[in-house]
Formats: sequence, C-alpha cells, structure tokens
Amino acid sequence: MDIAIKPGEIINNEQLTSIFLCAPQGGMRRSHRTNTLVLISDKTGLYKDRVEGDVFHYTGMGQVGDQTLTSQNKTLAESNHNAVDMHFFEVLKPKQYTYQGRVELAGKPYTEKQIDINGKMRNVWIFPLRLIHGDMELIQEIENLTGELNADQILDETEKERIVKTRIGQSLFKQKLLSQSKQCALCGVNDERFLIASHIKPWSISTNEERLDVNNGLLLCPNHDSLFDKGYISFDEKGSLQVGDDLNDTVLIFMNINPNIRLKMNERQKGYIYWHYHNRFKSKKILGAIWCK
Repeated sequence: MDIAIKPGEIINNEQLTSIFLCAPQGGMRRSHRTNTLVLISDKTGLYKDRVEGDVFHYTGMGQVGDQTLTSQNKTLAESNHNAVDMHFFEVLKPKQYTYQGRVELAGKPYTEKQIDINGKMRNVWIFPLRLIHGDMELIQEIENLTGELNADQILDETEKERIVKTRIGQSLFKQKLLSQSKQCALCGVNDERFLIASHIKPWSISTNEERLDVNNGLLLCPNHDSLFDKGYISFDEKGSLQVGDDLNDTVLIFMNINPNIRLKMNERQKGYIYWHYHNRFKSKKILGAIWCK
C-alpha cells in the first residue's frame, strides 16, 4: 500500500484512520480494506515497549489478565506469512502519532511478565519488530534503472527484461527473497550464485509498488527461471505445478521438472500467480476451470 506520509511525520488520529481506513481506537488496528495492521506504541500508556539495537520489542494487545495469541496478536504473529502490511507509529505526546515506517517481524514472539491495568502481574506477548529500511534504496534503484532503459531507444523489451534481471539479481530485491528462502522454489538448488530473483508479473509492466513487492518474486535456478518467464510452466490456485503443452517427457526429465511440486503461496502472491497463469502460461488448459477466483 502506498501512503502519503513519510517517516518522522506527525499526524492526528483522524488523519491516521482516514489514511489506513482503520478503527479510531486501540494500539493494534487491522484494516482489511487496505490490508494493513497499524501498530501504535504509546509512551504515555500501560505497556513497557523498548528498543534493543535495531529491534523494537512491542507488547501485544490485552490490558487485563494473560494475553493470548488471538485477534490482532495472531495477525502480528503470522505476519511473515499472511502478507499484511504493518505500519508503526509512536505516541510521544498525547494525540500526536509519529510515523516511523513499515516494519516486519524480526524474530519469534515470546512472553514475559508485566503488570496489567489493575496492577496484577500477568503474561504478555512481546513481538520483535524491525523497520524495513531497504524500501527507499530499492525505489531509487528502480527509478534509476527505469530512466536508463527508457532513454535507450535501441533496446527491445526482451533485452530490457534481461538487463533488469541482471541488475535486480544484485539488488535488495534478491536479498528480500533470500531472507524468506535460500533455494530454488522448484528444484531446491541452494547456491546463491545460481539463483535468479524472478518477477512473477514482469518488471516491464509492473507498477513501482509491484516491482518492490517481494510477493511478486520467486527465487529460481536458471533453467526454471527460463521456463517460468517464457510461460512453459506455471501454477494453479493450489500451488500445483502446471506444465505447458509444448514440453515433452524428455524435456521434463532433463530440465528437472517434477509434476508433484507444490508452491506455498500467501494470498498476495496468489494474485500474482493468477496473473501469470492467465497471461503467460502456454497451455490449452487455461480454457478450463482450474482457477476458481
């Protein structure tokens, strides 16, 4: 989600709810309309949040008794898999919300003892969070690359895509993918030198937000990157590998294509795979009802 505020900017509660379309109260505010989870650390409040190095240890929701991993505590605990965008604010003065930026879960949630609103000791959940610093660097990298390619009138779209893959392969985008998995999504090759950061929806027709989105990427070995990029293989809505009509058994064997492979997808990634299946995949099976959306 693109937002109109920058880190360090101070807004009021009305502005916050308008931007994220979330509830006007609470320290953890989920919005399904914007697919965001707003996290607010109130220095004047009950919870004992703290910073250790570059990690912010954020206390979960629930003011009375032991906290449980339900509601938005569960959303936050599963944030590395449910594709929710998390935005972090601090309240240093009443009614003033200072935006710190997008955050991600930096470690496994754990419990500790804190006092509840009635002064009784109880168990609370602590969530290690880290600011996502790489976005601005990656945005600048994309803008620079876009300017270079647009200025070159000789290169065709295929050549531009090749240059993008080479440059992106050295970038923060690949590092983001490697932070989630360190092997080819199809065959398990785990040597980073031979892994390609492949966009599911091609770079040339993606928005800047889609180019940044790690859910629009797969780590693939050169063979499988070529097959996927050219539409000879794709995935259905369950993540099952689909093989194009033009690939015979010999090709399948020598290209190490296992028809039993299943890709694990979150909801956002499923949207990109849906696009790939219907716009890149070379198969008559597309005419069928494999996708139920």
